[in-house]
Amino acid sequence: MTIAWYLYFILPIIGFVGMFAGGYWGVGCGWLIVPVMLIFGFSPAEAVGVSLLQMVPSTLPLVVKDFPKVNWGKRSFGKRMIIPLGIGCFITAFTGRFINDYLYGLFGSTALMIIFCLVNLFIGYQTLFSKPIKNENALPNFSRKQSWLAFLGGLGTGVFSSLLGIGGAMIIRPILVNIFKVPEQWTARAVRILLLLTTSTGGLFYVLSSGKQVGLEIFVLTIIIAAGGMMGFPLGVKCNSIVCENGHSLTLQRSFVVIPCIVLSNTILKLFGLDYISRFLSLTFAVLLFIYIVGFTFYTQKHKKI
Repeated sequence: MTIAWYLYFILPIIGFVGMFAGGYWGVGCGWLIVPVMLIFGFSPAEAVGVSLLQMVPSTLPLVVKDFPKVNWGKRSFGKRMIIPLGIGCFITAFTGRFINDYLYGLFGSTALMIIFCLVNLFIGYQTLFSKPIKNENALPNFSRKQSWLAFLGGLGTGVFSSLLGIGGAMIIRPILVNIFKVPEQWTARAVRILLLLTTSTGGLFYVLSSGKQVGLEIFVLTIIIAAGGMMGFPLGVKCNSIVCENGHSLTLQRSFVVIPCIVLSNTILKLFGLDYISRFLSLTFAVLLFIYIVGFTFYTQKHKKI
């Protein structure tokens, strides 16, 4: 389809708002970009492909900046946590589609949506009721056993993210915070690195499995949205840093529950055939989230805990 002229103005704003929230929590923004593109008449395959591909230029500069700040030596956080998670995600990132096709053939789309709801309920519960980390300024020591557990978590993340069409970072964040008790500043860095890995892998898989030559339109749309995302993502990361420096990291971690709740509510609406309401609801939530993040960041500057 031909790109309407007004999308050149609207889509960068959508990319900015979505990746602003993504930078704040270290996750992707498919929950916003995919529904908005569907509203404007793009196919689901185009929407998912563009959503994944546009995250690469948005996240790459900050990941390059973060990479040297992570210790990659023996028994380090990078070696014992990030690398096993990343390897696990990469190995199973391509399997979800086959599982998806199998379940779809047996039960139809309803079964996948129900699984999707259950996963989001679990993520939301773990996020909201997780115990606070005792020492927010120091990393715990990670054993070899925990490294293997991280690898298994990466395998599961790769399957679920590709099976359900959600970003791997959405699952990785609760794993690091709730299971391994990683402080927010280190969680954010790890999730950004792994987000780049999962979106690059997913975007590449989209290009290679499209079954036809990827049109110029897809790359144009990617650039348009990424133009906004490249500005929004670092600003979201900056807000994350300000909130953590002012001693409100626990609130930041628990506020992430909003994302699985948005995705859950949209999925329930789709189960009842209310797709259009679901898409516009995502847009409404995005505006409210932007206002909340900006407002809470300024609030923490006036109400410092440390």
